[in-house]
Amino acid sequence: MAVTKALGHGLSIDHEATNPAVIKQEADALEVIDPCLTHTADDTAFDQAFDYLNTKFCQPAIWFDSFFVDERTQEDARAGTLVRWTNDFSYYGKEGFKYRANLNARFNLPGVNQKLKVIIDSQGEDDPFAFLKGPDDEGERDIGLRYDWYAKDRVSFNIKANIKPKLEARWRYTYPISQSTITRLTQKIYQEKKVTGESTEFDIEHSFDEDFLLRWSAVAQYENRNNGWEFGSSLNLYHYISSKQAINYIASIYGVDTPYHYVENARIAVTYRQNFLREWLFFEITPEYNWSKEVDIDRLDQAIITLRLEVMFQNI
Repeated sequence: MAVTKALGHGLSIDHEATNPAVIKQEADALEVIDPCLTHTADDTAFDQAFDYLNTKFCQPAIWFDSFFVDERTQEDARAGTLVRWTNDFSYYGKEGFKYRANLNARFNLPGVNQKLKVIIDSQGEDDPFAFLKGPDDEGERDIGLRYDWYAKDRVSFNIKANIKPKLEARWRYTYPISQSTITRLTQKIYQEKKVTGESTEFDIEHSFDEDFLLRWSAVAQYENRNNGWEFGSSLNLYHYISSKQAINYIASIYGVDTPYHYVENARIAVTYRQNFLREWLFFEITPEYNWSKEVDIDRLDQAIITLRLEVMFQNI
């Protein structure tokens, strides 16, 4: 099922075979279709083992991240076109109703190198702490170009420029520890006007079986201005129900060290997501409890429930 989920077209492959020649032939025939299939230039037993583990683990991760639109794995899956319009209707226990709409898009320029993509982001998903934030957190609006300079085997590298102006370089290294566990290190360096910054992201993912994927993520960011260091961590458990339904159980925490050390936000949440009526229509229901704090303001604890209606077109 994991393979069928990854390919998205009902195509299945018997990857239980451990014959290196068979694995290599499958990779040669289908690497264009399945972004998880990889094989290194070297033909050693160690490299063949890496290819097998990387392919076996990547498939459920690709499906979950594609279904929940998580950029971290999609970028290295050579994601193509993505157009996403979200509408969030939220009820806050102490603040009442709020509505928010966002538009995100990523697509290749016609007639231009496939490595060059236009990025339109009104949700701040490029923020390394985006996966920690709730529906009411304001992200930075972004329009720019991304060039996927290198993506092979365990390493990828891209450069992004936008109209702020901001220039960012991102390097990523992925290593499968076993057939069920993988680690990922992402390093970003950026320059935005007079601000120089860096962020370091580390993920550990474990696939219990084809239906459950556990991901622990940690992020640290530093900028040479008054906000100093920022830290965040989250634990996500993804549960596959069907090809149109999935659940994400979430616990996260985010803190800063300037002007003093404190936890700015913590939340626990459950997101149920379903595709309905059309393949490009989705809805989400997210009940959560949130603990938030701003400088010189008492901590605000409240329950929140969000209904999201989403139109999404993508080809992975």
